[in-house]
Amino acid sequence: MDKEDMINALKNGNVPKDGARELCIGRDKEIEEFEYILERVKEGKSVVKFIDGEFGAGKSFFLKVIEEMAYQDNFVISKVTLSNSVPFNKIDVVYRNIVQSLTCKTGTSLRHIIDRWYTDIRVMALEETTDPVEEEDIVRQTIQDDLRQTREHSNSFAVAIENYCKFLDEGDEETANYAQAWLQGDSNIPSKFKRKFGVKGDVTKENTFNFIEALSVFIKSVGYSGLVILIDEAEYIMNLIRTNMRDTAYNYMRDIFDLSSSNEFENILFVFAGTPRLFDDTKKGIPSYEALNDRIEDKVDSEYRDLRKPIIVLQGFTDDELVDISKNIISLHEDVYDWNGQELVYPVLDDIVEHYQQNASLTGGRVTPRLFVRSIIAILDIIQQNPDDFTSSEDILNIFDEKQSEFIDYDFDDDWG
Repeated sequence: MDKEDMINALKNGNVPKDGARELCIGRDKEIEEFEYILERVKEGKSVVKFIDGEFGAGKSFFLKVIEEMAYQDNFVISKVTLSNSVPFNKIDVVYRNIVQSLTCKTGTSLRHIIDRWYTDIRVMALEETTDPVEEEDIVRQTIQDDLRQTREHSNSFAVAIENYCKFLDEGDEETANYAQAWLQGDSNIPSKFKRKFGVKGDVTKENTFNFIEALSVFIKSVGYSGLVILIDEAEYIMNLIRTNMRDTAYNYMRDIFDLSSSNEFENILFVFAGTPRLFDDTKKGIPSYEALNDRIEDKVDSEYRDLRKPIIVLQGFTDDELVDISKNIISLHEDVYDWNGQELVYPVLDDIVEHYQQNASLTGGRVTPRLFVRSIIAILDIIQQNPDDFTSSEDILNIFDEKQSEFIDYDFDDDWG
């Protein structure tokens, strides 16, 4: 984890590549809930959760925290951002993006996962015997055993994996590459190669869920904890032009929820992150599709939070949490630039938070973590480079006010969510 990279990412409005959990203040209960969920997924359960938060509330940041948690717990993770090129009403396209985005502690890509598994089988067989015939029998039997559950969900998926390994051994990399591409949802594989590695057809909207099931079962059977699929910017569904397109997308979401609730999916966590409009808009949002909305809407109107319900709302930070975030950022900034920021900034932290809250109230009263973090880093950069010009609390508060206004007026294209 490069601390300077973290500071620069945060200053630019981006989610740091690493270390998001260390910087995640005020989300302890949410983190605790997802720790519990990941344990359940390891045990074979499938879970669907929705993250609801305003722009700048930290949805993408929190998805990164979940990703880091899953990564450390030996899950395979895929993060997909919905867009024009990845619309949720085309579930086969979503599948391709899920598979192409796979990552885990040992590497990235489905090919890596299969290659690592097959190499381990080969090493195990070599350790058990020096007889080439016996070695091949052990390899063949182990492959069959490991793929037994996968075959129950999609025989073609299991056959393609078997033949991928076979053609690699034979040195036929072209056919092996086509088999791998087919597993990833590529629909442009020549028929002669599909016949060669033993499959028919392609991944389609009708069989996509079978492939997702087979993928998760395979991942679990070869030694990983399970599969985590993170879907960001789910509100893009509202941009689909026609009602039937949006209904199709929401119906796929409902199918995922139902298949998970009935445990037809195994060892998968799905997390959908979107803005409040997705959950509130009766014309284009989830409430426009009753079959889904009825399953996930909050049935109890209460002042108490229930993190076990399908939708988790990311709430704004308290003053104390904003102070804690500031202290984390200051400590990180000191490490990167080798200076004592605490001495100058700590005495006015409470004033800075109060100042920020007052200014935020002018734009609706929402304290967005993104703008606050950017403002703090901007202040620290200026003070650290011009220490002689900041000798009083008033000097620091003035520059804070100046930088905050600058950020509010500028429309940043960032990925905090």
